[in-house]
Amino acid sequence: MQKANILTINFLHLLRGGAFEETKPIGLLSAYKWAKLVSLAAKHGLTQILASGLERYYYDDNMNIPAQQIDVIKEQLKTVPTAGFSDLYDFSKLHLQSKKYNTQLQQIIHSEYTDEEKSYETMQVMAIIIVNVDHILTGKSYLKGIIDLGRYLRIEGGKVDFVKLENWLSKCGMTKMANLQGSLLITGFGFSREELPFMTRPEKDVWPELLRAISSDDISHIRPWQLHENNGGFLVGNPSTAMRSIRHTIRYRRYSARETFSTIYRGIMKGLSEIEE
Repeated sequence: MQKANILTINFLHLLRGGAFEETKPIGLLSAYKWAKLVSLAAKHGLTQILASGLERYYYDDNMNIPAQQIDVIKEQLKTVPTAGFSDLYDFSKLHLQSKKYNTQLQQIIHSEYTDEEKSYETMQVMAIIIVNVDHILTGKSYLKGIIDLGRYLRIEGGKVDFVKLENWLSKCGMTKMANLQGSLLITGFGFSREELPFMTRPEKDVWPELLRAISSDDISHIRPWQLHENNGGFLVGNPSTAMRSIRHTIRYRRYSARETFSTIYRGIMKGLSEIEE
């Protein structure tokens, strides 16, 4: 298992405090590391949660965050957009890259919306999981999505039909992807297996994945083999950029091979379609 440094530990513990009202030990940080931690939270769209966490640790002896960084957070909070879960995770707009899985997903969406006994909470959890899948595979930051999943389950989990949810995940080939997300909640945020009934089994050793999720840059803008015409009239691309994107996505093939390779294929096709004429 990779070892986390004090900055990473503080980051996770402060997020746990802000998102889940838990208090885990934090260590003293230098002014430089506090600046990095504040920047890290902003990068992942977690400034509000960090601010709540800092407030929770206000009287902790190791809470030595510089006043300058508090001012930075206050400025960032002024520009943070507000949106509800239903806006961020819209069940009706879900899609998957695999044609087979997306067909199943659209059938589920249509069936649930026409069901008189529809379960809004179950729909919401499914939406969060599927949006996270897209972010994971395309290289977007998904740490907030994992926290949102945990927060929603803690608040509304008692209303979720987990039998129905498991069935949906299975039909869409997303069972292992959901297991990964649940395992990240267990490893990074102290969730118990009992709080995540949709999981068929925890994934082993997801700590490296959690560290990657924290430290990775957003590469969702990269288009594999996006081509342009050079001075000689030939179509050329950037192989190193393409391989970076593909290496990222293909890492998740064991969780859903069909969706992984469909995501790579769609990325290549989009790159080809954006050739400048």
